Amino acid sequence: MDVVLSIATLSAGLRLALPVALAALGALISERAGVLNLGLEGLMVSGALAGYLVTYHTGSPWLGLLGGLITGAIGGLVLAGILVGLGANQIVTGLAFTILAGSATSFIYQQSFSFGQNPPRIDRIGMPPLIALTIVVLIGVIIVLRRTLAGLVISAVGETPVAADALGYDVQKTRYLVTIAGSSLAALGGAVLVCGPLGLFIQNVTAGRGWVALALVVFAGWRPLPCVLGAFLFGLCDAMQLRLQGTSTGIPYEAFLALPYVVTLVALVVRGRNSRTPSALGIPFDRRVA
Repeated sequence: MDVVLSIATLSAGLRLALPVALAALGALISERAGVLNLGLEGLMVSGALAGYLVTYHTGSPWLGLLGGLITGAIGGLVLAGILVGLGANQIVTGLAFTILAGSATSFIYQQSFSFGQNPPRIDRIGMPPLIALTIVVLIGVIIVLRRTLAGLVISAVGETPVAADALGYDVQKTRYLVTIAGSSLAALGGAVLVCGPLGLFIQNVTAGRGWVALALVVFAGWRPLPCVLGAFLFGLCDAMQLRLQGTSTGIPYEAFLALPYVVTLVALVVRGRNSRTPSALGIPFDRRVA
């Protein structure tokens, strides 16, 4: 047990939490404006591949993070055009985007390297800068949502878009911007995973972390700080299951693999009952019929 609950485990948990925290913050700001972005997993894996390829070709993991961020912005623009501009079903669109992104990244990765070639390692960024980056993003999200007019508009658009429109605020523009910003953060989370702890890309490298990030938003009651704390809980459980796999127990290793996701699900069920969902979440807005 001392091996499992150690400083090394806490450090590993923190490393594994950062990508999920960034993705959860991205999901949070879009959902606060009423946009349910179920393409989060696809955005994370797209950002991870972009970060990996940019770092591999340039030698700079910081440029890799920038590549992931830009990839997320492009994906967010596509999603915003479909979800906000066309008013498509947000659940179906998000799922379709994730499936498409997963297939596209696998194809691009396979075309980039020879068949059977081991994935080459890339330069990695140390933990202190990545922790600082996550804290800056967290503080920025908190300030925008709680201390600025833009934050009030975002909340109003997510709660009562008709009233926000009547007051002269552009609901569609607001949702476009938050979808792009949230998607950029999600893809940045994927790039942080690859350019930080792992230093390589493999297919399905995000392993469902985008879905966990979506669940953490509900767990946190659409508040930034609890989102990050929930991400650390997930990261800690993930680190513990890696440690437990190395111990001599009769428990199948698949049970350890499921541990962080089970804990997240239980926490969601317990905490989610008291969460207050934005009233207009997932509902397209059309001022012609409002």
